[in-house]
Order: sequence, then structure tokens, then C-alpha cells
Amino acid sequence: MDLKKLLVVLCALAGLACGAGSSAAREQPAAAPPAPVQQQPQPPRAPQPQPAPEKAKDTVELGETVVLKAGETAEVASKDVSIRFARLVSDSRCPEGMVCVWAGEAVISLTLAEPGRGERTTAELTSTGRGGAQSVEFAACRVDLVAVSSGGDQVTLRVSKA
Repeated sequence: MDLKKLLVVLCALAGLACGAGSSAAREQPAAAPPAPVQQQPQPPRAPQPQPAPEKAKDTVELGETVVLKAGETAEVASKDVSIRFARLVSDSRCPEGMVCVWAGEAVISLTLAEPGRGERTTAELTSTGRGGAQSVEFAACRVDLVAVSSGGDQVTLRVSKA
């Protein structure tokens, strides 16, 4: 037998073997459907408390630092001034565990108020000072941005006399 005929015969046998396996699978009876799973009734969940729109106020003395989460307010003890961390405006800082060419910067928004005089202002502070100010002066107080947490949900501020 020459090589071509042998190759044809082997291919034919292989084809038959494959076809026999697939037809054998088709001839098997279908498996019974799985039994329905009975779900255990879930106990009713207690209603989750809604977070307060504005958190409790901290008090800070001139020359001290204060840590605020987004939405929290601090009162300056010797002044009629409040400082509220309104929100994180932007954050281009390098994520933890990554190596970056530039560290990036975070920009936060503060609301400063002097309730006794009815004055209020907003200020954006940057973590590096490259793209904007790192401090703001309001009502004889100076507020410096010391740090922004890695998630941007918490800031450390230093309050001093302007």
C-alpha cells in the first residue's frame, strides 16, 4: 500500500471514530431537569439610617490642625468662623503602589463662613500649590491645606492667625 492510500484510510477511520462518538452522545437519554431549589425566606431588613446632611462640628484653636471628612464643619474657637470641607474637586495623584512620573495633585473646595456678620466664601486649595493656592485667608484666619487622604474623602487643615 502506498503512502497516499494509507493516509486516506487513516483519515477515514479518524472521521468514523469522531462521528461515532458524537452520535453516541446524541443517543443518550436527556438528563432529568434539576430539582427546584427552595429558597429560605429572608428575614426583613431593618431600615438603614440615612446619613445626616451635615456632620457634627469640631472645634479647633488657632495654631492647631483639624481633620475633616467631606461635609464636616469645624468651628474656630476664638473666632466666629466656621470651615466646611465641601468636596474633593479633582484628584490626579498617583495611585498607591504605582510609580508615576508626576505625583499629581488633589484640589478641594472649602466653605468659610462668619455667621455673626453673615459673610461666606468658598475657596479651592491644591495639595501641591502648583495649580493653585495651598492656603486661604478669611476673617483674620488663615487655613492651610496640610494633607488629603488617598481616597480624597478626608483633609487635614491647619488654622492660624492671618
